[in-house]
Amino acid sequence: MDSNDKWTGWAAGGAFLMIVVGAFRAFTGFIGIFRDQWVVRGFSAYYFIDVSALAWWMLFMRLLLVFAGLAILAGKTWGRVIGAIFAGLAMISEMMWIPVYPIWSILMMAMYAVILYALIVASPLKQE
Repeated sequence: MDSNDKWTGWAAGGAFLMIVVGAFRAFTGFIGIFRDQWVVRGFSAYYFIDVSALAWWMLFMRLLLVFAGLAILAGKTWGRVIGAIFAGLAMISEMMWIPVYPIWSILMMAMYAVILYALIVASPLKQE
């Protein structure tokens, strides 16, 4: 077993995780488009939050992650670059979603951290 095979597995695993996480969060963004009024409990009051713009952002970003994941599995190096950039942006944008889905958003930020690790340290996938 070549030592690069381990890192190639990380890239493939990161790509698969990008597709799954991107699909889950795209679905959440799709729900947010149609159910855009949320009530969030603050320290001293309840707040109504309109999340329609954030939902469109989530849907757009996560669909790009899915396409980048498919490109990585096809062996394209540009897919890793796009995937790393958008996974980092998605990780940052999850902080805006914390008032709506706190536990889920924190879990997704952890998943994006794993995806970033897998894409950054992995060697390119081999094409045969």
